[in-house]
Amino acid sequence: MTKLKYIGVYFSPVLALISLNLSGIGAFTAIFVLYIIVPISEQLIPQDKSNFSKKEKELAKHDKFYDWVLYLLVPLHLYVIFLFLNKVSASNVPIIDLIAYTMTMGTILGVNGINGGHELGHKTNEPFKIFCAHVLLTTSLQNHFMTYHNSGHHRDVATPNDLTTARKGQNFYHFAFRSQIGGYFKTWRLEAEKLHKQGRNSWLNPMIIHTITPWTFQAIILYFFGWPTALMYLMASIFGISILESQNYFSHYGLERKQKDDGSYERVKAIHSWNSDHLIGRILLFELSRHSDHHFMGAKPYQILESKDDSPVLPFGYPAMLILGYFPFIFKPIMARQLDKYSL
Repeated sequence: MTKLKYIGVYFSPVLALISLNLSGIGAFTAIFVLYIIVPISEQLIPQDKSNFSKKEKELAKHDKFYDWVLYLLVPLHLYVIFLFLNKVSASNVPIIDLIAYTMTMGTILGVNGINGGHELGHKTNEPFKIFCAHVLLTTSLQNHFMTYHNSGHHRDVATPNDLTTARKGQNFYHFAFRSQIGGYFKTWRLEAEKLHKQGRNSWLNPMIIHTITPWTFQAIILYFFGWPTALMYLMASIFGISILESQNYFSHYGLERKQKDDGSYERVKAIHSWNSDHLIGRILLFELSRHSDHHFMGAKPYQILESKDDSPVLPFGYPAMLILGYFPFIFKPIMARQLDKYSL
Protein backbone atom coordinates (compact mmCIF):
# COMPACT_ATOMS: atom_id res chain seq x y z
CA MET A 1 0.00 0.00 0.00
CA THR A 2 2.96 2.33 0.65
CA LYS A 3 3.84 2.87 -2.98
CA LEU A 4 0.21 3.14 -4.10
CA LYS A 5 -0.02 6.50 -2.33
CA TYR A 6 1.89 8.02 -5.25
CA ILE A 7 -1.14 7.51 -7.46
CA GLY A 8 -2.21 10.62 -5.56
CA VAL A 9 0.07 12.53 -7.95
CA TYR A 10 -2.83 12.37 -10.41
CA PHE A 11 -5.16 14.06 -7.92
CA SER A 12 -4.37 17.55 -9.27
CA PRO A 13 -4.86 16.83 -12.99
CA VAL A 14 -8.03 14.82 -12.32
CA LEU A 15 -9.37 17.77 -10.30
CA ALA A 16 -8.50 19.99 -13.25
CA LEU A 17 -10.42 17.75 -15.65
CA ILE A 18 -13.45 17.95 -13.36
CA SER A 19 -13.18 21.74 -13.08
CA LEU A 20 -12.81 22.20 -16.84
CA ASN A 21 -16.10 20.37 -17.32
CA LEU A 22 -17.97 22.63 -14.90
CA SER A 23 -19.15 26.22 -15.10
CA GLY A 24 -19.64 29.11 -12.71
CA ILE A 25 -18.59 28.44 -9.12
CA GLY A 26 -18.07 24.76 -9.98
CA ALA A 27 -15.24 25.74 -12.35
CA PHE A 28 -13.24 26.79 -9.27
CA THR A 29 -13.38 23.28 -7.77
CA ALA A 30 -9.68 22.54 -8.29
CA ILE A 31 -8.70 25.98 -7.01
CA PHE A 32 -10.84 25.61 -3.90
CA VAL A 33 -9.57 22.12 -3.11
CA LEU A 34 -5.87 22.73 -3.84
CA TYR A 35 -5.60 26.20 -2.31
CA ILE A 36 -7.93 25.87 0.68
CA ILE A 37 -8.90 22.27 1.51
CA VAL A 38 -5.42 20.74 1.01
CA PRO A 39 -3.44 23.33 3.05
CA ILE A 40 -5.93 23.11 5.93
CA SER A 41 -6.05 19.30 5.79
CA GLU A 42 -2.28 19.10 5.97
CA GLN A 43 -2.32 20.87 9.31
CA LEU A 44 -4.81 18.35 10.69
CA ILE A 45 -3.07 15.20 9.44
CA PRO A 46 0.01 14.09 11.45
CA GLN A 47 3.32 14.48 9.64
CA ASP A 48 5.05 11.31 8.50
CA LYS A 49 8.79 11.39 9.22
CA SER A 50 9.36 7.69 8.61
CA ASN A 51 12.04 6.53 6.17
CA PHE A 52 12.61 3.25 4.33
CA SER A 53 14.90 0.66 5.86
CA LYS A 54 18.06 -0.09 3.86
CA LYS A 55 16.43 -3.16 2.29
CA GLU A 56 13.18 -1.33 1.48
CA LYS A 57 15.14 1.51 -0.08
CA GLU A 58 17.03 -0.84 -2.37
CA LEU A 59 13.80 -2.53 -3.50
CA ALA A 60 12.05 0.80 -4.09
CA LYS A 61 15.01 2.18 -6.01
CA HIS A 62 14.64 -0.52 -8.69
CA ASP A 63 10.84 -0.76 -8.70
CA LYS A 64 9.57 0.41 -12.11
CA PHE A 65 6.19 1.31 -10.60
CA TYR A 66 7.64 4.67 -9.55
CA ASP A 67 8.90 5.38 -13.07
CA TRP A 68 5.52 4.58 -14.58
CA VAL A 69 3.86 7.04 -12.22
CA LEU A 70 6.06 9.69 -13.85
CA TYR A 71 5.62 8.46 -17.42
CA LEU A 72 1.81 8.34 -17.25
CA LEU A 73 1.73 11.87 -15.91
CA VAL A 74 2.89 13.13 -19.33
CA PRO A 75 -0.12 12.06 -21.47
CA LEU A 76 -2.52 13.03 -18.66
CA HIS A 77 -0.89 16.46 -18.47
CA LEU A 78 -1.16 16.92 -22.24
CA TYR A 79 -4.82 15.90 -22.18
CA VAL A 80 -5.57 18.53 -19.54
CA ILE A 81 -3.96 21.12 -21.81
CA PHE A 82 -5.96 19.90 -24.81
CA LEU A 83 -9.22 20.11 -22.87
CA PHE A 84 -8.32 23.59 -21.58
CA LEU A 85 -7.62 24.86 -25.10
CA ASN A 86 -10.90 23.48 -26.40
CA LYS A 87 -12.89 24.91 -23.51
CA VAL A 88 -11.34 28.36 -23.67
CA SER A 89 -11.61 28.60 -27.46
CA ALA A 90 -15.36 27.85 -27.42
CA SER A 91 -17.68 30.77 -28.11
CA ASN A 92 -19.50 32.69 -25.38
CA VAL A 93 -17.48 31.35 -22.44
CA PRO A 94 -18.34 33.48 -19.37
CA ILE A 95 -15.53 35.60 -17.94
CA ILE A 96 -15.83 33.85 -14.57
CA ASP A 97 -15.22 30.49 -16.28
CA LEU A 98 -12.22 31.83 -18.19
CA ILE A 99 -10.68 33.04 -14.93
CA ALA A 100 -11.28 29.68 -13.23
CA TYR A 101 -10.00 27.66 -16.19
CA THR A 102 -6.85 29.79 -16.53
CA MET A 103 -6.02 29.59 -12.81
CA THR A 104 -6.59 25.84 -12.90
CA MET A 105 -4.42 25.38 -15.99
CA GLY A 106 -1.68 27.54 -14.47
CA THR A 107 -1.74 25.44 -11.32
CA ILE A 108 -1.33 22.25 -13.33
CA LEU A 109 1.52 23.76 -15.36
CA GLY A 110 3.31 24.69 -12.13
CA VAL A 111 2.55 21.63 -10.03
CA ASN A 112 2.72 18.88 -12.65
CA GLY A 113 4.42 20.45 -15.66
CA ILE A 114 7.40 22.05 -13.95
CA ASN A 115 7.63 19.81 -10.90
CA GLY A 116 7.21 16.64 -12.96
CA GLY A 117 9.82 17.98 -15.35
CA HIS A 118 12.07 18.70 -12.39
CA GLU A 119 11.93 15.11 -11.13
CA LEU A 120 12.49 13.61 -14.57
CA GLY A 121 15.13 16.21 -15.48
CA HIS A 122 17.52 15.02 -12.79
CA LYS A 123 17.89 11.65 -14.56
CA THR A 124 20.48 12.98 -16.98
CA ASN A 125 21.76 9.50 -17.92
CA GLU A 126 18.29 8.29 -18.99
CA PRO A 127 17.35 9.80 -22.39
CA PHE A 128 13.66 8.86 -22.29
CA LYS A 129 13.18 10.58 -18.92
CA ILE A 130 14.97 13.67 -20.22
CA PHE A 131 12.66 13.66 -23.26
CA CYS A 132 9.60 13.42 -21.01
CA ALA A 133 11.00 16.21 -18.85
CA HIS A 134 11.33 18.48 -21.87
CA VAL A 135 7.78 17.68 -22.98
CA LEU A 136 6.46 18.79 -19.58
CA LEU A 137 8.73 21.83 -19.36
CA THR A 138 7.88 22.92 -22.91
CA THR A 139 4.26 23.34 -21.88
CA SER A 140 5.36 25.73 -19.13
CA LEU A 141 7.93 27.84 -21.04
CA GLN A 142 10.67 26.38 -18.84
CA ASN A 143 13.01 24.29 -21.01
CA HIS A 144 15.98 26.24 -19.64
CA PHE A 145 14.98 25.26 -16.10
CA MET A 146 16.71 21.87 -16.30
CA THR A 147 20.17 23.28 -16.99
CA TYR A 148 20.00 26.10 -14.46
CA HIS A 149 18.52 23.90 -11.76
CA ASN A 150 20.97 21.02 -12.19
CA SER A 151 24.16 22.96 -12.99
CA GLY A 152 23.49 26.26 -11.24
CA HIS A 153 21.07 25.94 -8.34
CA HIS A 154 22.35 22.63 -6.96
CA ARG A 155 25.95 23.87 -7.12
CA ASP A 156 25.40 27.37 -5.72
CA VAL A 157 22.39 26.90 -3.42
CA ALA A 158 22.38 29.02 -0.26
CA THR A 159 25.10 31.33 -1.61
CA PRO A 160 24.89 34.81 -3.23
CA ASN A 161 25.71 33.12 -6.56
CA ASP A 162 22.36 31.34 -6.69
CA LEU A 163 19.53 33.40 -8.17
CA THR A 164 16.94 30.97 -6.79
CA THR A 165 17.99 31.28 -3.14
CA ALA A 166 15.99 34.04 -1.44
CA ARG A 167 17.82 36.24 1.06
CA LYS A 168 16.21 37.00 4.42
CA GLY A 169 13.81 39.91 4.04
CA GLN A 170 13.76 39.75 0.24
CA ASN A 171 10.41 40.54 -1.36
CA PHE A 172 8.86 37.66 -3.33
CA TYR A 173 8.06 39.70 -6.44
CA HIS A 174 11.59 41.09 -6.68
CA PHE A 175 12.94 37.59 -6.08
CA ALA A 176 10.68 35.97 -8.71
CA PHE A 177 11.70 38.46 -11.41
CA ARG A 178 15.39 38.08 -10.54
CA SER A 179 15.16 34.30 -10.41
CA GLN A 180 13.22 33.84 -13.63
CA ILE A 181 14.77 36.49 -15.89
CA GLY A 182 18.24 36.33 -14.37
CA GLY A 183 18.15 32.54 -14.36
CA TYR A 184 17.29 32.45 -18.07
CA PHE A 185 20.30 34.56 -19.07
CA LYS A 186 22.61 32.80 -16.63
CA THR A 187 21.66 29.51 -18.25
CA TRP A 188 23.03 30.80 -21.57
CA ARG A 189 26.35 31.36 -19.78
CA LEU A 190 26.29 27.96 -18.08
CA GLU A 191 25.72 26.20 -21.40
CA ALA A 192 28.41 28.32 -23.09
CA GLU A 193 30.89 27.35 -20.37
CA LYS A 194 30.14 23.68 -20.96
CA LEU A 195 30.73 24.09 -24.71
CA HIS A 196 34.00 25.93 -24.09
CA LYS A 197 35.29 23.15 -21.81
CA GLN A 198 34.35 20.59 -24.46
CA GLY A 199 36.03 22.64 -27.22
CA ARG A 200 32.77 22.87 -29.16
CA ASN A 201 31.31 25.70 -31.26
CA SER A 202 29.36 28.29 -29.26
CA TRP A 203 26.64 28.20 -31.96
CA LEU A 204 25.73 24.75 -30.62
CA ASN A 205 24.40 26.29 -27.40
CA PRO A 206 21.37 24.16 -26.35
CA MET A 207 19.67 27.33 -25.14
CA ILE A 208 18.88 28.15 -28.76
CA ILE A 209 16.65 25.06 -28.89
CA HIS A 210 15.43 25.55 -25.31
CA THR A 211 14.23 29.03 -26.30
CA ILE A 212 12.71 28.15 -29.66
CA THR A 213 10.88 25.00 -28.50
CA PRO A 214 8.45 26.45 -25.91
CA TRP A 215 7.66 29.50 -28.03
CA THR A 216 7.01 27.23 -31.01
CA PHE A 217 4.51 25.39 -28.82
CA GLN A 218 2.87 28.71 -28.00
CA ALA A 219 2.82 29.59 -31.72
CA ILE A 220 1.09 26.29 -32.53
CA ILE A 221 -1.61 27.14 -30.00
CA LEU A 222 -1.96 30.58 -31.61
CA TYR A 223 -2.29 29.06 -35.10
CA PHE A 224 -4.86 26.39 -34.26
CA PHE A 225 -6.87 28.10 -31.50
CA GLY A 226 -6.52 31.83 -32.19
CA TRP A 227 -4.99 34.70 -30.25
CA PRO A 228 -7.53 34.94 -27.38
CA THR A 229 -6.91 31.29 -26.46
CA ALA A 230 -3.15 31.69 -26.93
CA LEU A 231 -3.25 34.71 -24.62
CA MET A 232 -5.15 32.76 -21.95
CA TYR A 233 -2.64 29.91 -22.18
CA LEU A 234 0.26 32.37 -21.91
CA MET A 235 -1.33 33.83 -18.78
CA ALA A 236 -1.71 30.30 -17.39
CA SER A 237 1.97 29.65 -18.15
CA ILE A 238 3.01 32.80 -16.29
CA PHE A 239 0.88 31.78 -13.31
CA GLY A 240 2.51 28.34 -13.40
CA ILE A 241 5.95 29.96 -13.41
CA SER A 242 4.95 32.05 -10.39
CA ILE A 243 4.14 28.81 -8.54
CA LEU A 244 7.65 27.56 -9.33
CA GLU A 245 9.14 30.79 -8.05
CA SER A 246 7.06 30.72 -4.88
CA GLN A 247 8.47 27.26 -4.14
CA ASN A 248 11.97 28.52 -4.91
CA TYR A 249 11.34 31.49 -2.64
CA PHE A 250 10.56 29.60 0.53
CA SER A 251 12.59 26.40 0.08
CA HIS A 252 15.92 28.09 0.96
CA TYR A 253 14.67 31.42 2.33
CA GLY A 254 17.24 33.09 4.57
CA LEU A 255 19.60 30.09 4.60
CA GLU A 256 23.30 30.64 3.91
CA ARG A 257 26.36 28.45 3.51
CA LYS A 258 29.48 29.72 5.25
CA GLN A 259 32.24 31.07 3.05
CA LYS A 260 35.72 29.66 3.64
CA ASP A 261 38.99 31.61 3.65
CA ASP A 262 39.75 30.62 0.05
CA GLY A 263 36.46 32.11 -1.15
CA SER A 264 34.70 28.80 -1.68
CA TYR A 265 31.68 27.73 0.34
CA GLU A 266 31.14 24.88 2.78
CA ARG A 267 29.46 21.82 1.32
CA VAL A 268 25.67 21.71 1.17
CA LYS A 269 24.17 20.39 4.40
CA ALA A 270 20.69 19.54 5.62
CA ILE A 271 20.44 22.95 7.32
CA HIS A 272 20.53 24.69 3.94
CA SER A 273 17.01 23.60 2.87
CA TRP A 274 13.61 23.97 4.50
CA ASN A 275 11.81 20.64 4.88
CA SER A 276 8.24 19.51 5.39
CA ASP A 277 6.97 16.01 6.15
CA HIS A 278 3.29 16.82 5.60
CA LEU A 279 2.01 13.82 3.71
CA ILE A 280 -0.31 15.44 1.15
CA GLY A 281 2.33 17.85 -0.11
CA ARG A 282 4.89 15.06 -0.24
CA ILE A 283 2.64 13.02 -2.51
CA LEU A 284 1.40 15.83 -4.78
CA LEU A 285 4.94 17.14 -5.34
CA PHE A 286 6.97 13.92 -5.73
CA GLU A 287 8.54 14.26 -2.27
CA LEU A 288 9.96 17.66 -3.17
CA SER A 289 9.27 18.75 0.40
CA ARG A 290 12.05 16.43 1.60
CA HIS A 291 14.29 19.05 0.14
CA SER A 292 17.44 18.57 2.18
CA ASP A 293 17.92 15.02 0.99
CA HIS A 294 17.17 16.11 -2.57
CA HIS A 295 20.05 18.59 -2.37
CA PHE A 296 22.32 15.98 -0.84
CA MET A 297 21.90 13.90 -4.01
CA GLY A 298 19.90 15.53 -6.82
CA ALA A 299 19.49 12.38 -8.91
CA LYS A 300 18.10 10.37 -5.98
CA PRO A 301 14.67 8.98 -6.98
CA TYR A 302 11.76 10.71 -5.29
CA GLN A 303 10.46 7.54 -3.64
CA ILE A 304 13.56 7.04 -1.47
CA LEU A 305 14.13 10.62 -0.33
CA GLU A 306 14.48 10.74 3.44
CA SER A 307 13.44 13.02 6.27
CA LYS A 308 16.53 14.60 7.86
CA ASP A 309 16.53 15.26 11.60
CA ASP A 310 18.98 18.15 11.30
CA SER A 311 17.00 19.99 8.63
CA PRO A 312 15.02 23.12 9.56
CA VAL A 313 11.28 22.52 9.24
CA LEU A 314 8.73 24.85 7.67
CA PRO A 315 5.88 26.09 9.87
CA PHE A 316 3.33 24.75 7.37
CA GLY A 317 3.26 22.25 4.51
CA TYR A 318 4.39 23.08 0.99
CA PRO A 319 0.88 23.86 -0.37
CA ALA A 320 0.29 26.47 2.35
CA MET A 321 3.79 27.92 1.94
CA LEU A 322 3.23 28.26 -1.81
CA ILE A 323 0.27 30.53 -1.09
CA LEU A 324 1.98 32.50 1.69
CA GLY A 325 4.85 33.33 -0.64
CA TYR A 326 2.55 35.65 -2.59
CA PHE A 327 1.92 37.69 0.57
CA PRO A 328 5.34 38.90 1.80
CA PHE A 329 3.83 40.96 4.64
CA ILE A 330 2.57 37.67 6.15
CA PHE A 331 5.35 35.39 4.95
CA LYS A 332 8.37 37.36 6.17
CA PRO A 333 7.37 37.68 9.86
CA ILE A 334 6.45 33.99 9.99
CA MET A 335 9.78 32.95 8.49
CA ALA A 336 11.71 35.41 10.67
CA ARG A 337 10.37 33.55 13.71
CA GLN A 338 11.25 30.24 12.08
CA LEU A 339 14.82 31.38 11.38
CA ASP A 340 15.14 32.49 15.02
CA LYS A 341 13.77 29.15 16.17
CA TYR A 342 16.68 27.35 14.48
CA SER A 343 19.21 30.12 15.22
CA LEU A 344 19.79 30.63 11.51
